[in-house]
Order: sequence, then C-alpha cells, then structure tokens
Amino acid sequence: MKKRILLAFCFVLAAIYLHAQKLESAVYLDSYSAAQITAIAGIPVQYGADLYKVRYFTPDAVGNEHVASGLLCIPQETSLVFPLACYQHGTVGGREDVPSRLAGGFQLPLVLSGLGYIVCAADFVGLGDSPGVHPYVHAATEATAGVDLLLAVKELEEDDDFPEFHSSRQLFIGGYSQGGHASMAAHRLVEAEYSSVFDVGAAAHMSGPYSISEVMVDFTLGDAEYGTVSYLAWLVLGYKTAYPDLLDSIELEDVFKQEYLADIRAFENEEINLWTLNARLSNILIANHGAVRPREMMKEDALNFVLTDPTHPLSQALQDNDTYDWVPQAPTNLYYCVGDEQVSFENAIVAEQVMKDNGSSSVNALRMDSTFPFDHGQCVSPAVTSTVFFFGALADITSSFHHLSFLDEADLYLNGTQLVCDVPIDQQWESSAVVLHSLDGKKVFSADLSLGMSIHEISHLEKGFYIANILNKGHIVKTERLVKM
Repeated sequence: MKKRILLAFCFVLAAIYLHAQKLESAVYLDSYSAAQITAIAGIPVQYGADLYKVRYFTPDAVGNEHVASGLLCIPQETSLVFPLACYQHGTVGGREDVPSRLAGGFQLPLVLSGLGYIVCAADFVGLGDSPGVHPYVHAATEATAGVDLLLAVKELEEDDDFPEFHSSRQLFIGGYSQGGHASMAAHRLVEAEYSSVFDVGAAAHMSGPYSISEVMVDFTLGDAEYGTVSYLAWLVLGYKTAYPDLLDSIELEDVFKQEYLADIRAFENEEINLWTLNARLSNILIANHGAVRPREMMKEDALNFVLTDPTHPLSQALQDNDTYDWVPQAPTNLYYCVGDEQVSFENAIVAEQVMKDNGSSSVNALRMDSTFPFDHGQCVSPAVTSTVFFFGALADITSSFHHLSFLDEADLYLNGTQLVCDVPIDQQWESSAVVLHSLDGKKVFSADLSLGMSIHEISHLEKGFYIANILNKGHIVKTERLVKM
C-alpha cells in the first residue's frame, strides 16, 4: 500500500515538474552594438544586445499545450542583473511578421534591451512557429503567451550551455494597439497568479482596445467610416477558433455577406496577408456602399445581435476579452491620442475610471496629443517615448554588490525648490547637461552644466515625481528619482 502511495506521489511530482517546463529551445539570431541601437532609437543607449528566437510551451486557444515562439533580447553585459520586460506586439500582417522573425515591431524590444532590460516579445498563438489560426485580440492566449515566454527565459537563465545572463524579479510590461490589449491581459495575469515569481515595476498600455464589447463595438460598427475593416474579419475567425463550443452553431456565412467570404477564407488559409485582405474588403465596400463601414459586411441578424443582445454567443465572446475590469497594483499608465482612428481613446478613459472605481490608486490615463489630434500611427512615437522614461524612472539595474550608478562621484538632488548638480572636475567632460522628465515622459526642464556645483531654480514645476538625468556628450551618466514636495 505504501509503495503504491509513494509511486502515485512520484507520478504527481513528475507531472507537476513536466507541466512547469516551458522552454523547448533557443537559437541565436543576431547582435547589435550600442551604436547601432542608438541609431535606431534616436536616443543614446548604454548596451549592445544579443537576439535569440525562443521556442516554448504555452496553451493554444482551447487549452492544449503546444510550441510557440518569441524573441529574446539580452543586453551585452554579464556582470549586471537586469530587470525583465514583457513587450506585446501590435497587429501584424501575418505569420511571419512577428518579433522572432526580426519583423513585426522588433525594434522596440531591441531598444529596451539597449537601455538595460532583458526583453521577451512573444509572437502570440497562431503566429510565428505556433500553428493554426491566430485568435486575434484574445486576452487569455495573449496573456499566457507573454507570461510563459518569461518563464521559459527564467529556465534559460539556468542553462549552463546558454551564454550567461542575469535577470531580477522586477518586470515591466507594455504594448501598443493590439499589444496594449495584450499587455493589459498579461499584466492582469502576472499580478493575479505570478506575484511569487515577478514584481511588476510598472506597466504601460498604449492605445489598446481594452473595452472590446462596448467601446470598440460602438466605434467600429456605427455609421462612421472605419478604415481597417479586416480587423473585424480576423476577430471573428479567431474567436471561432478560441470558442468552439460557444460559437459552434455560428458559421462565417452567418456573420458575413457572401461577397466578402472568399477573401476572408483566403486570409484564413494564409493565401493573403491582413493588409491585402483589408484592401480587398475596402474595395468591395466602396463599390457597394460608397464608404468603408464594417457593419455593411455583416448580415443584418448578426449585426443586430452584437449591437443589442449581450447574451448572444458573439457578444459573450467579446465580453470575455474585455481587459479593464480589475485592480492594478503596480504603477500603470494608459497612453492614448484623441485622434486615433483605429482604437478609440475612450478605451483608456473607461479603463481608468473603472479601475479607480474598483480601488486602484496606481492608474493614470495620459493623453499624448495636445496641440492637434494624433492618429493611430502618429501616437506611437510620444507613447513609446513616454513609456521609456516611465520605465526608466522605476527600473533597477544592479551588480552583485551595489546599485549601479553610472557616475558615483556626481551628486544630483533637490534642496527645496532648487535642483543641485555637483559634477566632478574632469577634463574629459564636455557638453554636459541636466534634464528632468515627468513620469509620463515629458521633458519639463533642461539646463547646461558647468564643472563643479550648479544650482537651478525649479519652483515653477508642479509637486510630484521626476526623473533627473545628467548627460555628457548626449549619454546618460547619472540618473536619480526626485520628489518635489
């Protein structure tokens, strides 16, 4: 009897151990120097980076374990311990347009790595090496794809046959557009289930469709034109994959009119990419209706169900992928632009309000366009720049012995309303400056520095947290987090 119990216990342990294993393999892709990354970023970075494709195990849309792929970017410095970053990419054109193929927006993970993060960028289920149809804006697989890649990289760190690198528990999470929806889903999952593994330092969700079932339905299925009509087709294809029981009685023919089906099927079969699909669907809509309105593609019954019946299977699937009704604990910024023609800025406003009503004190919706409205593409640059400074204010890079300070001899502190900078006298210093950014990434103060002590009046700045950087020849050599009282 005891032997049977012991044997059963061993089988349970083995099952747990096997289930916990996420890593399948890692393959070197490329390397970039700090100078090359600086040229891409347009801002100075401190490190070069090595890039790898990682294959790992994560659930598919119906919960079966399978192999997926993603990109890993590691700073070229083995003596330091770097924070992790989970980057979730935006909408891509198809299977090969993903980070692990050095496409699909891989530049931002590369830049973050150059700034001192070990960056994981999942390709997502149904893209890259992952087989099948990608379940577009499906929160569950977006979240697990991102988190399981992080876990696989933690395993890789312990692999003696892999080049040495060191990560901390600190984790930063961000993404733009679909990536904003995906980063919100991953953030929620980490804080709910993986707080024993990761400490979320901050999250930056940018221009994401957090309210799929309400804000995005109203925004895309109204009378106004909506240019990226192919998103609707991919969503329906993906949800049919992700919800086979819920949507088993609903066929594509029940949702879309006949004249649109051939092109949607061609995309499903990977004969054309998303942008070709968008062009074809748009041409048919213009020919038939004189404008690009997604609602015109849908059969009347399906459209009415989505707009008016929250109990309809399609409506339930949409509701299951709303990602805003929870309580973030880590500092969380929701970046948006009011001129966004693809993802309504109301997503950020609704998410902020609900999260605050739920009790969160760490969430802020921040507008990135001020003098005139920015569209979806124009919003990328200010949102990403703000994210870099937001993360930088909270990131910890350490060695084995002490917190890293690029220039220990320099002092940078506040004395009341005065910013005090004390730069050591060194003939190698030239063109030095001090720059202050607010936590949303906006530059609020800058001044040239001379050697020795200088004092700068900042009484005009509002009370709050600021990131202060001393630069020499454009490179950051000292960073401090300051609080103006």
